[in-house]
Amino acid sequence: MSLPTAFDHHSTAWLQPLAATMPEMPMLALNRRAHCIAASTAAQALLGESNGVLPKETCQLLVQAMREGRTELSITLVIHGLKRDFKCRLFYPPSDRRAIGLMLEEKEHTLADQLVHMQSIVRSLIEMSPDLICIKDHENRWMMANQQMLNTFQMDSFDFEFLNNLQIADTLHPVFRNSFEHHEKSDQQVWQSRQAYHNEELVHLPQGGYKTLEVNKVAYHDQKDQPSHLITVARDVSEQKFIETQLQNRSAVLDTLISCDWMLHSAERWQSVAENVLQQCCLSFRFSRAVLLQHETITTRKKTEIRSKALFHWAINGFHHTYQHWEKISFLSPELQRWYALLSKGQPVMCDALMLPETERALLKSHDTVNLVIVPLMIDDEWWGSVVIERCFDADNTSSQELGSLMAIGRTLSVAIDRERTGKHLKLAKIAFDSTTEGIMIVNPAGELVGINQGYTLITGFEESEVLGTKPQIFRQRPRGLFGALKRDGKWSGEIENIRKNGDSYTEWMTITAVRNHANVITNYVGVFADISEMKRSQKQLNSLVNHDPLTGLPNRRLINHLFTHAIQRANRNAQQAAVLFIDLDRFKNINDSLGHYSGDQLLLGVTERLRASLRESDIVGRLGGDEFIILLENLHGKSDAAQKAHDILDALRREFLIDHHEIFVGASIGISMYPQDGQDVESLIKAADLAMYHVKNNGKNHVSFYDASLSRDAVEHFQLETELRQALTKNQLKMFYQAQIDLKTGMIIGAEALIRWQHPTQGMISPAKFIPLAEETGLILSIGEWALTQAVRQAHTWHKQHPEFSKIAINVSGVQIMKSKFADTVYGILMDSECDPSIIELEITESTLMQHTQHVVSTFNQLKLLGVTIAIDDFGTGYSSLSHLKRLPLDQIKIDRSFVKDLPDDKDDAAITSAIYAMATQLGFSVVAEGVETEEQEKFLQKLGCQTAQGYLYAYPVNAEDFLQLLVLNNQRKIKRHA
Repeated sequence: MSLPTAFDHHSTAWLQPLAATMPEMPMLALNRRAHCIAASTAAQALLGESNGVLPKETCQLLVQAMREGRTELSITLVIHGLKRDFKCRLFYPPSDRRAIGLMLEEKEHTLADQLVHMQSIVRSLIEMSPDLICIKDHENRWMMANQQMLNTFQMDSFDFEFLNNLQIADTLHPVFRNSFEHHEKSDQQVWQSRQAYHNEELVHLPQGGYKTLEVNKVAYHDQKDQPSHLITVARDVSEQKFIETQLQNRSAVLDTLISCDWMLHSAERWQSVAENVLQQCCLSFRFSRAVLLQHETITTRKKTEIRSKALFHWAINGFHHTYQHWEKISFLSPELQRWYALLSKGQPVMCDALMLPETERALLKSHDTVNLVIVPLMIDDEWWGSVVIERCFDADNTSSQELGSLMAIGRTLSVAIDRERTGKHLKLAKIAFDSTTEGIMIVNPAGELVGINQGYTLITGFEESEVLGTKPQIFRQRPRGLFGALKRDGKWSGEIENIRKNGDSYTEWMTITAVRNHANVITNYVGVFADISEMKRSQKQLNSLVNHDPLTGLPNRRLINHLFTHAIQRANRNAQQAAVLFIDLDRFKNINDSLGHYSGDQLLLGVTERLRASLRESDIVGRLGGDEFIILLENLHGKSDAAQKAHDILDALRREFLIDHHEIFVGASIGISMYPQDGQDVESLIKAADLAMYHVKNNGKNHVSFYDASLSRDAVEHFQLETELRQALTKNQLKMFYQAQIDLKTGMIIGAEALIRWQHPTQGMISPAKFIPLAEETGLILSIGEWALTQAVRQAHTWHKQHPEFSKIAINVSGVQIMKSKFADTVYGILMDSECDPSIIELEITESTLMQHTQHVVSTFNQLKLLGVTIAIDDFGTGYSSLSHLKRLPLDQIKIDRSFVKDLPDDKDDAAITSAIYAMATQLGFSVVAEGVETEEQEKFLQKLGCQTAQGYLYAYPVNAEDFLQLLVLNNQRKIKRHA
């Protein structure tokens, strides 16, 4: 029933006093069935007017409480969709208990707990948010801010609560002040307008740079429409804005690339659009002007230079052209070596003028260039030209993406230039297609043959009419990775087995290339193949020879190491001895040089045959190369077994060999090392046997020697001397001495021979005879020889200026210097540096060197003669030079060796030889110097003979530069004392 009806049928007077005392408390009157019979206004507002105002479960609880006579009860009601907890106070009428009065008191502390809980959740959400959030009160004071906000404005170090924007700005880094002043203005705008605020704002940072924030603000008012709180939510969109800018730039760059590409590909001649391409580059990439240069390398006898010609140029209005300036630039000049190194390899030059070295900056300073990019144009991997692009106003530097785009335009331009050049060669390409012996096939995307060349028919036997429209074997077999490679790399190469028309199988090496159109769609496949069946057979033969010497069939070094290792392992297991014999043939080089390589090879085959015949089946023999053989003997009882076998080999090799109708005799030097005494591994044993063999070589050859520790000590001493020689030059231990050369007519000093000496810190003065061969062996002679030449030339220049009668200095040159260096260039450089007159420099080379390297020596001597130096043969008469050789050489002087002068005039043979040398030299137009003159009798003989110049102890010993200068002073005063 309705509430009014309930009041009509029941007396509720007993409830009125309670209702009067608690006007805010909802009051209900219920019967014993918990049906509503009366309700206060508050109860009606709370529960509504339905007769079924209380849930059935709640009514059951109330009925049970009434039966039990309880006065309090806790219940939960769902009101307007929300659960609410109540404390119920039960009052009964005085007359009976058919009705009950009920007061509902809500548990406010529960709501408070829920509110606190909800506040905690909201705060956690705010802290977890990636956005910047702060809440201000109605006086615009900061009440709360999340960590993102604190981090951005560096507010961790102080308490910001109840401070306004300007108070906080006074505390923070000055760079934030503008932002907080702006916040203050926008906050007031939001309060006044009562509208939400949205804006993008830049926040500058103390470390430089800035962040872009997307700021949203909204103001809240309370129930009385009074200002309550202002919430600010800002999102860092810096990365998003950067990406947007990049995308915009990329779009503009892409448009430029497409435009330039279209222009260059659609034009019949690239020259017709070149200026437009330069304009696009300038406008799209914010440059002021551009010029397209073509380069040409010009080489003359004096120098090589790169000449540039400006083909096209463009500039924004107001900026002058600089193409004439770039035409004058020398890219090979020392100032631009860095640019040339990059451009010639296809790499761009990109630079900020302020960051350039002064030498490079000077090239741009007069043209107001701020930034510069030079893009090389490469055709067939050669530097054909360049696009030079200049910026004359302040702007961001060219990004790597923009540089890549400019390089792409450069490549497209290069292609267009090359395409025009290539068009001239298309006919030749067609001829090559038809005439090449390699097979060529053209296949459509469906894998069907659409064209072949004559080479295809020659290899397979099929005519074009027989295969057009069919699928080649490779497209039927579909080798693994074929189409993946074509799609990924555009190319595939590999071996396939195929069948000729006659049924024969063969192996072909096939290379297939995918041909794409301008849309990057595959239009064809081009296959080029060759019949490699013969090569495969040769490869098998090669593989079988990889471990053997091709001439003798003996194991080579690689197989020797393998066989020796296993043999030593067997000897170790069986506790047996083994021996390694290192054999080097004596006089083989002379035989090879005199009779030719064919005879030398036949001799090596004969030696191989005799070695095999001298050995047991279990012994191992191999060839290390040249005339060196190596043998391993197993199952030995001791050194005597090894010695006996070595002497058997010597006896076998001493017998004559009949080679091409020549009886040839050859000996051998044999070094022996024993396992396990001399080494535990192959390398150690071979090294020990090698040292023993060299001991034989150095002591008469044609003999046998066992290894002992002293040989290693000799090798160590040799190595130590080499190490000390390397240090001698840097430690100023090498000294130059000079021996006077005398005019035999006047007795005056006219020149000197420069001689090098080594002043060793512990061994004293070391003879050149000991360290020069070592220097030649190790290659140190190149640096030592250049140093000696430099010292002598500088000294000669000084003496010649002080004493004009001093007209020549002779300097010894090693054959290694001539053969292993650009010797003429070295001499030229030294002459230029010292400003020395080349006519006073005489270079001496030994007769033996002259004969060993005639061809190269002639070439080098001709170059030296062009420099103006004179050339002499040293130690003449000790070698085997012939008149035909001498006539070919641009010589100036011959030095008679001291061995012929020593016994003059008494020794008739030496007198005859000396006379013959002088006569021959005179006939050939050479001057003559006699060295080693020690007596007046020798001097008189040489004077009578007509010899012009002499040197030796009779006149002066080799002395240092200071003492030689004193000799020159005495020479002028004619006070030189003889030593005879």
